[in-house]
Amino acid sequence: MRNSIKLLVAAMVVIAAVSCKETRRSSSSFVQVTPFDMSDYSIESYFVDDIMFASRLSWDDVCFYNAVAEDVNKGFEGGFLVSVRKAKDDLTSDQSMLTSADPNGGANGSNGYAVFKQTSRMPDPSITYNLTNFYSAMLSSYGCDVCNTLYNKRIQEEGLISPGDYLKVIFEFYNGSALVGSIEKYLIDYVSGAELKMENEWVGWSMTSGNNNTTSTISNFDSVKIKVETSGKDIDPAFCVDNYCVHMDVEY
Repeated sequence: MRNSIKLLVAAMVVIAAVSCKETRRSSSSFVQVTPFDMSDYSIESYFVDDIMFASRLSWDDVCFYNAVAEDVNKGFEGGFLVSVRKAKDDLTSDQSMLTSADPNGGANGSNGYAVFKQTSRMPDPSITYNLTNFYSAMLSSYGCDVCNTLYNKRIQEEGLISPGDYLKVIFEFYNGSALVGSIEKYLIDYVSGAELKMENEWVGWSMTSGNNNTTSTISNFDSVKIKVETSGKDIDPAFCVDNYCVHMDVEY
């Protein structure tokens, strides 16, 4: 009888140990990047005139880029589009508005990039994260590549940007409905000094501590709201973005 009890207790200890081992959580730390590059050319069947959009665009099951749109390439009213266009001189103004200022296309010569267009109707939020597959997740701002559209570059060439004009991009980071931080960058700046400054080629925008007047890296958010502020009636409230990334610490 005593031996039976000992065996039962031993078995319970083994089961408990195995159960603890099976429920032990794993953790991972990585940079989540969206290059917007069209490596799968079968997806190009969705492109119309080298532009693709939908109410929700994603290259994984975590990060989603939003627009107000009825469907793919139908009813666009604001937010993100994806483009594989390169800057060319023979484009019309409407086409140029949605085209990179870089003749090579995306940042570092990549095939695809995104354009964010602000209109009277905007998705809210602009970027969302699906974190339901993780036991816990901590996101921290990292950065992206940005540049002006070819349309705004041509406005500059035509002399339609005046002292006091600007185009400013603002990223607001939210946890639920609570704003946890924001960061901004001028892509057209005729305010800070006598010389007009424009980001007409891809430039890295670091959103980490010590950059862009930030005192700390913005963390613990699950969505991003993007705003484009402009001064000057001819400046289009749009910009190009590529390689958007955040740092993620997750338990699963």
